[in-house]
Amino acid sequence: MKKKLIVILCMLVLLGFSIYLITQTKDADRTVTEESVVEIEMPKLPEQIFDFEKDSLTENCSIDDPMFCAIEIAVKCTINPEFSLCAKADLPKFIFMNEPGLDRPTEMNYKIVDKKILGNGTTEIYTESNCNGNWFGLCQGTIIYVMAQKPENVWYVKDIYGIE
Repeated sequence: MKKKLIVILCMLVLLGFSIYLITQTKDADRTVTEESVVEIEMPKLPEQIFDFEKDSLTENCSIDDPMFCAIEIAVKCTINPEFSLCAKADLPKFIFMNEPGLDRPTEMNYKIVDKKILGNGTTEIYTESNCNGNWFGLCQGTIIYVMAQKPENVWYVKDIYGIE
């Protein structure tokens, strides 16, 4: 009878100790979870519609933000690859193509609708765009500008693609 009592007492101590460890682990998990949740406030996206025509392009950017200015330069060079800013702009090579039958727009507008920061050091800027040409399908509908930074923290358009 004494042996049974000792075994039962040991089992109760072991059960109590197990419950204590389980509750401590849950509290530690809760603390880590609460500390690791950090809200990142995304900068506000411009709500205006940017509108450009080949005959009235200016060298100034419409908005004072290096990333959005790089997109504006890409749009201006899409409309007119001989525009003065295009010579020193770091843009995808296809923007400068000059083939017969290339339906390059002479008017284009866009609105920035979303921004996604990717893990590979690039950022995607989503736009809703309209133009009076076709130009590889990269000026009508949802157009995404893949942005990257040079070591000098200068933003440039790394790639452009569209979603139908």
